[in-house]
Amino acid sequence: MDIEIYLLIILCGAFSGFIATLAGLGSVLTLYILIEVIGLDGDIANGTNRVGIMAMALMALPTFYRKGHLNFRRSWLIILAIFIGALGGVALAITIDNNDFRIIFKYLLLVMLLLVLTNPKKWIRATNYEHQISKWLLPVFVVMGFYAGFIQAGTGIFLVIFLALVGKYSLIDANGVKLSAFALYTAVCIVVFGWAGKIDWEIGSFLALGQGLGAYIAARFATSYPKANDFVRYLLIAVLVIAIVQMFELYQFLY
Repeated sequence: MDIEIYLLIILCGAFSGFIATLAGLGSVLTLYILIEVIGLDGDIANGTNRVGIMAMALMALPTFYRKGHLNFRRSWLIILAIFIGALGGVALAITIDNNDFRIIFKYLLLVMLLLVLTNPKKWIRATNYEHQISKWLLPVFVVMGFYAGFIQAGTGIFLVIFLALVGKYSLIDANGVKLSAFALYTAVCIVVFGWAGKIDWEIGSFLALGQGLGAYIAARFATSYPKANDFVRYLLIAVLVIAIVQMFELYQFLY
């Protein structure tokens, strides 16, 4: 490939890593680039995308942990539930087509946007460490994990919103939990996709370079900026609106 393509992969990876670290839906962009621009088959793109996600999680996690935005004692059951679900999702991902999930996914985006737009005070609060998520809700995280293992795109934004609303996490702390889960199950996904020959390692390496850089910058910003929760909420809204316009092809009405 031309050097311009490699640069595009790195730049898109950096932007994706930044928004995925703070909000989500970064995989929507990377999968689009891998499939529509690079020309990878859907299953190869799905596997290759996991290399960038792993780099993103590993580059951002240390900063979240050092700054006190990741409490494993409070969140380990959630992370474990997501991991268990992801094992089933990745097993399915290497055997069947994932395009049917796009229909469900785009309607879920509408629900997420409505939630984020309502009652801004829910999103700018600090984490309530006295609150414990009911164990009856753990199956919800298993389902999220299954989806994450299967297709990944959208998992981060769903998880952050659910943790903020139900778990009473701050948006920054919710992202710390999200990244921990990503790192754990993505390691397994890479092994499975790699074993099945569904990873383009050359492209994945450049994608990882970009996503790792973007994630590092995002993590430093999120853990240092006093109004980071406000910023993340607005970023969530912007990302959701753009994704909805793209998924529902609303841009056609502009012509």
